[in-house]
Amino acid sequence: MSRIDVTIRICGSAGDGALAAGAFVNRAAAAMGYHIMNFDLYPAEIRGFGKSVAHTRISDERVLTPGEQADCLVSLNDPHAITELGTLAEGAVIVYDSKPPDYVEEDQAIAGFIEPGMIGYGVPLGHLSSMATKSTRSRNIVALGALSAIFNLDGGYFKQAIRRRFERKSRALYEINARAFDLGHDYAARELVKADAIDFEGRVLDAPADVAIVAGNEAVARACLDAGVRLFAGYPITPATRIMEILARELPRHGGVVVQTEDELSAIGHAIGGGFSGKRSLTATSGPGLALMTEFLGLAVMAEVPVVLINSQRGGPSTGLPTKTEQSDLNLAIHGGSGDSPRPVIAATSVSECYELTIKAFEVAEAFQTPVILLLDLFLSNRMEDITWPAGELTTFGKYAEVRADAPADGGEYRRFALTETGVSPRAIPGTPGLYHAVTGLEHDERGLPNYSPKVHAQMTAKRHRKLETLLERWPAPTPEGDSGELDIGIVSWGSSVGAAQEAIGQLRAAGLKAAGLFPRLLWPLHAEPLRELSARARCLLVAEANYTGQFAALVRQALAREVIGVGRVPAEPLASSLIVQAAREALE
Repeated sequence: MSRIDVTIRICGSAGDGALAAGAFVNRAAAAMGYHIMNFDLYPAEIRGFGKSVAHTRISDERVLTPGEQADCLVSLNDPHAITELGTLAEGAVIVYDSKPPDYVEEDQAIAGFIEPGMIGYGVPLGHLSSMATKSTRSRNIVALGALSAIFNLDGGYFKQAIRRRFERKSRALYEINARAFDLGHDYAARELVKADAIDFEGRVLDAPADVAIVAGNEAVARACLDAGVRLFAGYPITPATRIMEILARELPRHGGVVVQTEDELSAIGHAIGGGFSGKRSLTATSGPGLALMTEFLGLAVMAEVPVVLINSQRGGPSTGLPTKTEQSDLNLAIHGGSGDSPRPVIAATSVSECYELTIKAFEVAEAFQTPVILLLDLFLSNRMEDITWPAGELTTFGKYAEVRADAPADGGEYRRFALTETGVSPRAIPGTPGLYHAVTGLEHDERGLPNYSPKVHAQMTAKRHRKLETLLERWPAPTPEGDSGELDIGIVSWGSSVGAAQEAIGQLRAAGLKAAGLFPRLLWPLHAEPLRELSARARCLLVAEANYTGQFAALVRQALAREVIGVGRVPAEPLASSLIVQAAREALE
């Protein structure tokens, strides 16, 4: 039985239903037990036209990246689909409308661009859609039926997904779309002669009963609810807005509040106020918003207020590329702000980790009385994966238990910012009897009262940094993945680029090279010792990330005092494993 690894792109103009068809592919494939990764592409402008592409990779093994080349292109709009031909693998399948509903100029018909080696299947999508629904709007569903027949996929799972989508509106709507699917399936089975090598053989694999198709932003929102968040304050910004949209609907049902503020400064101010009052609070933004929030982040550091800030990165600077992905906010997250403003910075690498590390971010924020920044990016926020939610509580986070204050037994003065070995002081919620204290953005003494002496400032600055040292001791150090012993190549990566790095390591090892990788989730403070150990074993050390200047590579160089090769790119799309493999081979040569 051959391995399944197929990437499908469905291309159309806005309104053609390309993204909806992609969603049906995701649900059907996951229900059949396959792993999927979906990453849709759409224009930044809010308008009724423009190219939209649903991109889904399906495999019987865990999917690490969305795949660089497509094995199948479905054209719902030929002029747009022609621009996608460069994304196709050798021998790719193209499904197109053999009887388009509107006249298409000869040089705009994709059938004329099918080159030798490509396999074209013409299906009268518009005609069959009109037969089923008296409209051409179901061409996307007809195309799914054709795909089901061409690739020998169990059509029942597609119809389950279609039922789930349409039956909530009306039974009749589901039935006409099911008929559109059946017409596409029957036409392809009857009229097309299979010439491609993609064959699922009707296989249905064992799938967990509770498998879910989830995007990163959805996982973050679910984690907020499970973590007991009581306040979300935010200002809409792509690609983080979806988190606020979900919480606006769900958080009030859990006793929480969502505030849409007038700007990002107000959003972080609200969230800090919630944390100060003892409620788990957060905001979510992207790079331009994070830039505005840095002054308030300094306040949270100085006042030692727990708050979580989720930053989903996009192409920059300024407004940049709102609907394209990038990993270029790392320097801002770690160092942005006035003075020495230490705060933990965490990065998720998968949709599952969007859930797990959001919860962990709240635990760390409360335990260390500090703002915590969790980095995502547009690729991670918007991509969809098949996951199963963790069962029960994530008890591994218990070691970060918060230090709460008790009233002094001798009736003495409560020292909210007492100097301690860990840097963490006993915390009291404002208004607790016997534990009155002052909180300010000014430098202060242990009681919280403003104090400008050099000695106190030095003590308090060291105290705030000791929190990071304590966190570094308690957070498990990352462990290498891949070969042991001497290495030809070591690869370090972070965030959403980790999947590409893992895939590259697999390709290098398959080619006979000794390779291993290290992928920290805690980016600041940074565990240096595992990096040193990997560096000592590797002839060459690469750092792969989706930014131009190699921001994480600079941190690694600083930790190692060794030159490393930065594989920094800004392709406005997920980092490709082939770029990492190419850089590794060039380094070894």
